[in-house]
Amino acid sequence: MQDRKVLSTFALVKGLDLCLNKLMNFDITSTSNAQGRVYVNLMSDAGFKAVYGDKNNKSLLIELLNCFLPEEVRVRNILSYLDREQDPVVDTGKRTYLDLICKGEDGAIFSVEVQQRNEKKIFERCMYYGADIYRNQLSENEYYTHLKPLYIIGILGTNLVHEDESLWNTDNLISHYYQVEKRTLEFAPSTIILTFVETARFTKTLSQCESNIDYLLYWFLNGWKYDKNGIPEVFEDIPITEKLSRACEIAAFSPSKRTVYNKFMMTELDIFNQLHYAKEDGFAEGEAKGKAEGKVEGKAEIALAMLKNYVPIEQVSLYTGMSESELNKLLNR
Repeated sequence: MQDRKVLSTFALVKGLDLCLNKLMNFDITSTSNAQGRVYVNLMSDAGFKAVYGDKNNKSLLIELLNCFLPEEVRVRNILSYLDREQDPVVDTGKRTYLDLICKGEDGAIFSVEVQQRNEKKIFERCMYYGADIYRNQLSENEYYTHLKPLYIIGILGTNLVHEDESLWNTDNLISHYYQVEKRTLEFAPSTIILTFVETARFTKTLSQCESNIDYLLYWFLNGWKYDKNGIPEVFEDIPITEKLSRACEIAAFSPSKRTVYNKFMMTELDIFNQLHYAKEDGFAEGEAKGKAEGKVEGKAEIALAMLKNYVPIEQVSLYTGMSESELNKLLNR
């Protein structure tokens, strides 16, 4: 019985280890690979923000939106980029920094985020933060008629779970979620619309790419692997990737942009290392506790070790399955 308890603790830590390995889409243990890269990794927060958050790359953002949004929604221009920091409604509320928020020519708002790790509550998370963005459109004494649709695009590194997996493949990996009346399938007026791009379903080689979406997804997943002399010539003939590859070139960043990019990169590396050391500390403590008290206590020790290593409480909750209230009690006990 004790052996099973120790093994369950070990399995929990191994599961955490797998999450850590997927946190970044490149070999983070090789600093030479990370520092010597020619192009940014668009599936990382730092890389995505450096390229698509740059107002000089507005045309690239418009192309991305038109590739991933529902067919009936087209973006011709971006009027403004909005504050990515969402303030909590009350002191105990959550605070988040979204990757990118912008406003189109008709007032519609677009929020785009890359999500590399598996997020079990991705719908709830998007609606939670989306509701705040949607609400903040109105100032005091303004009417609901001033509200414009909010389109949230999540570019995922993992796949969603669907009722019929046979309907989802490399050619069908973008999903759109509206509010629909169940019996008549009548669409409600557009309020918050969720779009998810499941990049893990994209399996095409470069020679199999045909559409702009294909080439865009291929570059998202593979562009960072190329060096400047090894980039395929075919990209030079595809407008969407030719411009994108130039925008992703780290050496072309201005000094100030390079500083911001490096800062975000260091933040991602710091989070990874915090989780890595918390995993090691938590395993040592969790194994000892697991022999006597089993899986629950072992999980608590892992969570406590992560919190002691300054891992954000939301991250700890995600990787351990414990609620934030449970984690706060753990800290205060």
